[in-house]
Amino acid sequence: MSDIEHDYSAQRRCEKCGGEMKLIGRLPRRLQHPARTVFRCSACDNVVQE
Repeated sequence: MSDIEHDYSAQRRCEKCGGEMKLIGRLPRRLQHPARTVFRCSACDNVVQE
């Protein structure tokens, strides 16, 4: 895991269960849509993007 991925996962907590979320990917910017960062909770499988 790179330093950037570790920094993101350390900062993100699941809104449902409070567990640590792991960075699973980054979606690039496309036309009018901004770039997205995707996280998954290892405890409850909640997936969020920001």
